[in-house]
Amino acid sequence: MRTPVANQISKRKAVADVLNRQKVFVSSRRFRGDGQPISRVLVSGRYYDVSDQLLDMLRHGATPGELELEPASDDAAGLQ
Repeated sequence: MRTPVANQISKRKAVADVLNRQKVFVSSRRFRGDGQPISRVLVSGRYYDVSDQLLDMLRHGATPGELELEPASDDAAGLQ
């Protein structure tokens, strides 16, 4: 049986883990001519265009540097 102090420590650790996790926000989603979805995501202040597989890897903790992603261009033409 866990003590109230042990419960509180584990809750605080869980909150700290969530706060330290990389945040990935999907800002838009579009489909290529072949029907494959491409998501524009915001990670650490930069936008990246990624496939569903790369998006899943980012959500599981991989960094854009580890995946060798290049930031998306800022022009609106890149979204068409």
